Amino acid sequence: MHGFVEQVERLLMALLLFAVGAFVASGGLAALTWRGAAIGVLLHVLIRPAIGWLAQLRGPGLPTERAATAFFGIRGIGSFFYLAYALGEGGFGRYEREMWALVVFAVLISVVVHGAAATPVTAYLDPHDAKAKAGKETGE
Repeated sequence: MHGFVEQVERLLMALLLFAVGAFVASGGLAALTWRGAAIGVLLHVLIRPAIGWLAQLRGPGLPTERAATAFFGIRGIGSFFYLAYALGEGGFGRYEREMWALVVFAVLISVVVHGAAATPVTAYLDPHDAKAKAGKETGE
């Protein structure tokens, strides 16, 4: 059952990313301002990694594992749900298009940067962390 659910999740993720691509192709990012783009970049370069690092300061795991977790963060796809909910509940008026453009831009940054970085970071962490964990277990 777990394998089936993972397959359904991947399928839905692909459909959602296809919808994001259609949104971008139809001019959805036209409402993105330079301030919105700066916020999107800052979210990935500074804000999310800093908060992720601080949240794990006293947690288990090696510093490299915590750094990777802070860098990759949680999935940003939930941002679509949260924004849709906020727009349905509040009166954001003329800012709605800009907010959608900002969230889509931030998710696109995440898809590109984290998609490109996932394999090299995992390849680095696997052998590196295996040695460090072995050293901890033997008391070295």
